[in-house]
Amino acid sequence: MDGRFAAGRPVHRGTAGAGLFAVTSRSLACALAFAGFALAQQPGGNPPAADPPAARPPAVDPPVAGAVQAPAAAVSYGKVLVDGAKLRCWPSAVAAPPVFEDTLAKDQVVVVGRSESGFRAVVLPLGPVGYVNKKFAVADDAGHVVTKGTKVAFRYRPKSTEAPVALLADGTALAVAGEVEDWWRARVAAVEAWLPEAELQVLESPDAAAVAAAAELHGRLAAEVQARLDAIAAQRQREARNRADEAAVKVVEDAFAAELRKPTTEQQYQPLEQALDRLDGSFAADSSGKAQIAVLRQRIQAQKWIVEASAVRDSKPVPSAAPTTPPQPKDELERFTSIGWLRYESRLAGVGTYYLEKGGVRQHLVSCSSGRYDLALFIGREIGVNGPRRRPATESLSILDVERLEVLGGMRR
Repeated sequence: MDGRFAAGRPVHRGTAGAGLFAVTSRSLACALAFAGFALAQQPGGNPPAADPPAARPPAVDPPVAGAVQAPAAAVSYGKVLVDGAKLRCWPSAVAAPPVFEDTLAKDQVVVVGRSESGFRAVVLPLGPVGYVNKKFAVADDAGHVVTKGTKVAFRYRPKSTEAPVALLADGTALAVAGEVEDWWRARVAAVEAWLPEAELQVLESPDAAAVAAAAELHGRLAAEVQARLDAIAAQRQREARNRADEAAVKVVEDAFAAELRKPTTEQQYQPLEQALDRLDGSFAADSSGKAQIAVLRQRIQAQKWIVEASAVRDSKPVPSAAPTTPPQPKDELERFTSIGWLRYESRLAGVGTYYLEKGGVRQHLVSCSSGRYDLALFIGREIGVNGPRRRPATESLSILDVERLEVLGGMRR
């Protein structure tokens, strides 16, 4: 019995040993590949040992996206059966699988690809949303971004301590939808996403409505990317317009500098102000040239004031047409506002006037609004008076309102 079994199984023992060796070798190779994969394209250097990958991807090298693909087969469509379906990074059944940011609503029609391990590939029009570090990409002036370097890591979230979803070839175009700190938030068409077969219904004969729904998803995703490019193009147009507006204002500013070099009597600023008015009306409301116009207007106005002040300074004084008051002799007593002989002059129509006379010259008209003194009692006497003076527009002499009166001399005719 032992001989029969022994004679009949040498080959089986050899085969089993070889199979065990083959399985062990593949397991070791997978482990080494995953360890090297997790370190691919780490912007911050080697990841810390305490931060393992979120979920174990298949133990094979990730696909190198951007390479030339074989011609695609006929397009297949599928309908999502659950609401808020999350696209997985790999066809892997784990408790907490890595997922892309994209979620699909129930009854959304998508293009589907191959089936693997109970999962179905979902082919998004521009690929799923992922992240590429800005160190390994370059953007042109129009906002288009391509990868820079070989095997650039494409990650499902902006974190460099986890295994990348795919490795992108040098020069791979990124459909950028935004930025997160040092990362481009982008889509790559060659990157696959996955859903469990149970969450999808493959449509054997899709109708026109299903095809249109898939096209609508493509338009919506493309619009997000195009919106960023449009914003960049609009910003470039604004910058170009601002440069042109500022150059136009600079022409007027140079003309203003030329006027400053002229003598003040030859400076002319009205043409410059008219030119600024025309530019101000032609500029857009948000043009940076408007701020420059406002500053230049202030400079021109300040210079106009200087020109006017210089003209006044250099002009000859114009003789005044107003009557001049004879100089009043100095009051030697210096305790009176004025001294002199009180006189009275009658008028044909109206009340007569009192005035002080000194040296044959009329000094002031005199009144006493308080009624303290009856000026008629002091006519012909030399008096000293104190009180305020005012100058009515209708009189050639000022009126002195007597508050205090002192007789200095006797009667004089």
